[in-house]
Amino acid sequence: MNPDRATLNFINSFPEESRNLGDAMQKDGAVTQIFGNHLFIQGRVEADTGIFRTSLRLQGNRWYGSCNAEDPIVAGGCLHATMIERMHRGENLPESPNEMDEAPLLDIIEEKLDRELTDKEADFVTKLEKRYRRFVIEGEIHDHDLVRLNPRWEVSSYDPLELWPVPPADIIEFWNYLAYVFYNKKLSYPEFLSCITDLGGVQKKIHEWEKKREVANWFNRIESVNEAPARDKVKRASCRIMSTINEASLEIKFDGENAEWTKVTEKQELEKLKTQYKTSSLLFDAPSEIIFQSFLNFHEQEGTLKIDLDEFEACELMNQLFSQPALKYHVVNLDENHYKVIEDALTWSCEDNDLDDSVFTLQLKTAAGENVSHSVRLLPGCKELYQSDETVFPGPPKWIESTEVMPTYAIPKQVIDSLEGVEYLRKIGATVP
Repeated sequence: MNPDRATLNFINSFPEESRNLGDAMQKDGAVTQIFGNHLFIQGRVEADTGIFRTSLRLQGNRWYGSCNAEDPIVAGGCLHATMIERMHRGENLPESPNEMDEAPLLDIIEEKLDRELTDKEADFVTKLEKRYRRFVIEGEIHDHDLVRLNPRWEVSSYDPLELWPVPPADIIEFWNYLAYVFYNKKLSYPEFLSCITDLGGVQKKIHEWEKKREVANWFNRIESVNEAPARDKVKRASCRIMSTINEASLEIKFDGENAEWTKVTEKQELEKLKTQYKTSSLLFDAPSEIIFQSFLNFHEQEGTLKIDLDEFEACELMNQLFSQPALKYHVVNLDENHYKVIEDALTWSCEDNDLDDSVFTLQLKTAAGENVSHSVRLLPGCKELYQSDETVFPGPPKWIESTEVMPTYAIPKQVIDSLEGVEYLRKIGATVP
């Protein structure tokens, strides 16, 4: 076959190394299967480094090729060999992969049986040919392919099946593997196909394959054990929360002499602690475990290691921790003194403003009636908590948008001098002026 311009351009598009490899493979008969037409060609190339599938497609006046070989030189060689084989075959290029030495499978079976196939038998051969053609094109076979050949085949997955050590080179080998699978599943297949069926030969190949796979699996197990890193020694550690009125962070201390508290600031560090905790190589006392798990939940939801108390979610976390009696000594301030969680609640008092008679002053007071002089942090929860530098108080319901609560607020008198204003004071627990 004399090459046209599109074919020459395709052949010359590969580097010299691929062209030389392709010429050698084609001469050695490595292209064990090829079929198609003047627009689309499928091939199978059995190279020294593996068995590869190729496809060639003519679009306009240009050939495009693809090959499943990972090495670009080998892939180019396989495509080159396929195109050379196509030129060598010329008009004798089969349109289907189902022919054996250019003889259709149906003719081969009828010759072996010395009779014509019935319509039902011929229909089954057609189904088999369709399955094989699909396998050659896609390189896979599935449960839904086999159920078309035997309705009793169970469809349990949409994943490709692994039925052979090496993909079958022709339709008869393809059928023999399927017949062996049906035989093992105690599913019948048409008797007339016994003339091309060699279960013994397939069984020998399968047993050798399974034996090699078993040996390989054992070597993999041995290798994984021999190369496994040394196991971590079990460590015991404590966790605590270091908090100011603006932000908080997780700190950890491992048991041992001269142990110090260290702040967890890197995501990689937290991931390592999570892995150690998951494998039980990191052990906590009960309060530390509550803190660690609470912090992990916060990190997974918010995606940050910083407990920013300007955010309500962070303040909700602090409310959870302060509300647990078991954590009384596990939340500390910058002086490393644990926070005192007291029962005496803060309250609002609505008072006259001595400097401006057009407003009332909302003043935050302690249970003893003393004015709170600094801002505090609102920690929302079932029971609102208010955090100062050293102490945590219960307090009135949330009524402002920020988590930072100032000790005083000015409210215009006309707002309070109404039913709504008085009801508002009642709901926030404030005294009425």
